[in-house]
Amino acid sequence: MIGVLKRVLVMGLVPAALFVALASWGLSSPVGSSPDDDFHLASIWCGQGVRAGLCEAGNSANERRVPAPLVEYSSCYAFHPEASPTCPQKPSTTLVNTDRGNFNDGLYPPVYYAVMSIFASESIYASTVAMRLFNALFFVLSVSSLFLLLPRTRRGPLMWGALVSIVPLGMFLVPSVNPSSWAILSAATLWVALLGYFTATGRNRRIGFAAIAALMTVVGAGARSDSAVYGVLAMLVVLALAFEASKRYALLAILPAALAVVSVVLYSSTGQASVVNPNSFAGTTSDAVFSLTMTNFRKLPELWAGGLGTWGLGWLDTALPGSVWVTMLAVYAGTVFLGLRRMSWRKAVAFSTVFGSLIVVPLYVLVHDRVIVGQYIQPRYIYPLLILFAGIALVQVDRDDLRMTRPQTAIIGSLVTLANSIALHVNIRRYVTGLDVDALNLNRGAEWWWIFPIPPMSPFSPLGVWAIGTLSFGLAVLGIAVYSRRSARSGRRPLTAVGG
Repeated sequence: MIGVLKRVLVMGLVPAALFVALASWGLSSPVGSSPDDDFHLASIWCGQGVRAGLCEAGNSANERRVPAPLVEYSSCYAFHPEASPTCPQKPSTTLVNTDRGNFNDGLYPPVYYAVMSIFASESIYASTVAMRLFNALFFVLSVSSLFLLLPRTRRGPLMWGALVSIVPLGMFLVPSVNPSSWAILSAATLWVALLGYFTATGRNRRIGFAAIAALMTVVGAGARSDSAVYGVLAMLVVLALAFEASKRYALLAILPAALAVVSVVLYSSTGQASVVNPNSFAGTTSDAVFSLTMTNFRKLPELWAGGLGTWGLGWLDTALPGSVWVTMLAVYAGTVFLGLRRMSWRKAVAFSTVFGSLIVVPLYVLVHDRVIVGQYIQPRYIYPLLILFAGIALVQVDRDDLRMTRPQTAIIGSLVTLANSIALHVNIRRYVTGLDVDALNLNRGAEWWWIFPIPPMSPFSPLGVWAIGTLSFGLAVLGIAVYSRRSARSGRRPLTAVGG
């Protein structure tokens, strides 16, 4: 009976709790609160082309007329952390001309915007909430499906790699309308699905892994051009992890090769592909390039740490306290270090490749654009690499609980839950009153909140959403910890990728 209850806890309750936790984050901020949302919202409303009342022809071929709140609302509170989003707005029936959107030069792949545009309607608030909840559900269903498909002894990297890196940036971006939501999902699942594809013993299971890998390739490369690059990197890493000198390996490698072509095609279709230009440094002295490279190299860890809370959320204007980022930096570093206790040559190649990418990719873009860390490249651009880095570090650890003791597991789970709770509280506070107010009760003096047809003290009040989000996330973490220790006690095979 106890074993059955534990299975129910993991297979049903944990995904449900994770969805509620993500949904709470989705309700924690207003329309336009994720980075560059004026661009992304206009792109979504125009994701299916010209539609009456939603996206109409603009004053030129590179402009469109969209509902005014999409492009104007965030300007009243973005970069002003003391300001709540209570400024007067034009009605959604008022269309304004804008050139900020994917219809101007096609900077992003079209897939994400086309899918999200299904939810676009004249009710901007309802549409935005629907998109956020859809992305939260999509994340949970995708991760859960992959989890169930994996053999029990190979689930550790997926679980722990995502857990120690998802707070706070992932919890904010996954249930958002930002394309980074899909980039994060792809980073967490694509490489795991491909590795499962190479190591699967049954035909049906291998087909399932191949289907998930194909979907996650399109999800990532169809959302952001940099995610297409990370997808190809994940394929190369898995080819290294699964390498063996055999005909079987060569035949299986056809799938990642085909998926790499898909990624390259989607990448090449965007305006951001121009960053790969051999003539980009023409006219720049070697001394200037070297100086800029060294400056950025010294500051590069600031970008890595930014995904774990050292940079602000939203439009980078919601600063988080040290109780969030110090905690997550310690948990992330400690987990990666634990994973390095097992290091075959295959894993060493994969791990070094991802670590090198964490240096080379942002460094190249920074020098290419003649900027330094903090001026253009944001942590969310390389955040998918952090997720991949943590997961690869955990490959070949021979138990799902990472051989942690019960107190160690409890401490990590408690710290991540605490960091999530504090970050969620700060994010809600930033919008209901502005950060110039500091009080535990989020309901008191609230200047902004969603309009729900229920009393102020309902579960959907600011304080209620924070409490539900905190408890749900804690329940999901508890389920993962219980499952990990149960799996470690009953498992027999090591969690190696291939070849030991």
